[in-house]
Amino acid sequence: MEKTDLCYLYDSVFSGNSKTILHEVDRDMLFNSDIGFLCRYACEYYLHWGPEETIQKLSRPVLRMMKLDNLVEEMELPPEISPPEKRIYLYSLMYPEYLGKLPKAFFVTAFYQSVLMGRREEFPRCFFSGGYGAEQNARICLMYALQIFAGCRTTGGCIRFMASRQAVPFLREAKLYYVMKRRYRTPDAYIQDALALVGMLDRVSLCMGYQKIYTASGKRSQAGK
Repeated sequence: MEKTDLCYLYDSVFSGNSKTILHEVDRDMLFNSDIGFLCRYACEYYLHWGPEETIQKLSRPVLRMMKLDNLVEEMELPPEISPPEKRIYLYSLMYPEYLGKLPKAFFVTAFYQSVLMGRREEFPRCFFSGGYGAEQNARICLMYALQIFAGCRTTGGCIRFMASRQAVPFLREAKLYYVMKRRYRTPDAYIQDALALVGMLDRVSLCMGYQKIYTASGKRSQAGK
């Protein structure tokens, strides 16, 4: 649909003149990109949120308040997107100009930071459970926590730290202990899996690409507080 028509429909719903957008237009007429556009429009125009604030604050209660929850819940996922990645997929629809510039690690760590800083009470549903997408989330969060909070900068440093007595207290503080217990059983198995994901078992420097993303996000210093 035309963007102006979508904005008009949403304004009518948000003002209470219509119940839901799906009462005004058939679901088959809305593409996923249209849903992403409407979510972005609502966040920018009514909530005055930019991309980073949206990534950290958008939740099911907010979607319900903004009368967008039914659209997002009924949004069909492409076959390559697993359910744990639905919110990340939504953000890629909302901000397509960032696609390719901000890989999945940016969105995953934004969720993770929002929980650590108390902006969210818990992780999104299925964030660490489910298929391959959830496994990636668990690995990315561990690599992020080891760099930012434990100060690990090499493969060997990560392995030594996760084999030490500090590993379990660290995982509890980093809100990753239950992920380790459920998926990996031991801290050593968790770090070996995470390192295999990023292909760092045969390299000296750790996740330099991720570090650039974190620095660009402007959240690195806040996460350490």
